[in-house]
Amino acid sequence: MAYFYCNRAEENRRKPESILNTLIQQLAQTESKGELLKLVIDIYKAREEKGQKSSRLTLNESQELLVQLTDIYPQTTICIDALDEVENGIRVQLLKSLKHVMETSKNLVKIFATTRMDTDILRQFEMFPRIELQPDDNVSDINQFVETKVQSTIDDGLLLDGDVHRELKLEICNALCTRSKGM
Repeated sequence: MAYFYCNRAEENRRKPESILNTLIQQLAQTESKGELLKLVIDIYKAREEKGQKSSRLTLNESQELLVQLTDIYPQTTICIDALDEVENGIRVQLLKSLKHVMETSKNLVKIFATTRMDTDILRQFEMFPRIELQPDDNVSDINQFVETKVQSTIDDGLLLDGDVHRELKLEICNALCTRSKGM
């Protein structure tokens, strides 16, 4: 399993090359001692011999290396959180690379992504199974969580020294639940 959290505010967390390289780094480490797999070491040695020691892998190189790494494992799951945080104009590059890895790998590769369902994302993955959740789908879970947290905060004396009337507690819970909008 490899994972990545995209973030619009951080340049290295929204660039397709950085995302793929982080996934590669995670998949390339052996379970013992955190050593890198020989496959990756050989690529960097070849680059060093060509005088490209400090150059980063291109998107295509990263994509192909990711395919080779997923071929090592019987099944690979790639998790990408907040995929919609990658800029719309370059996101298609990342989506096409992930799609290529899924279709080209000899073994099963699953992509688990959280995202707003923008049209370019839907278009790239329309042929693959997906589960869509709407904000209203988890309202009861959020309400239960808010009520539990508010009650524990009251019980710990962290909200008005624990002296909170039932009506005020309900008002606080309602305000938090209403403003959460399913998130």
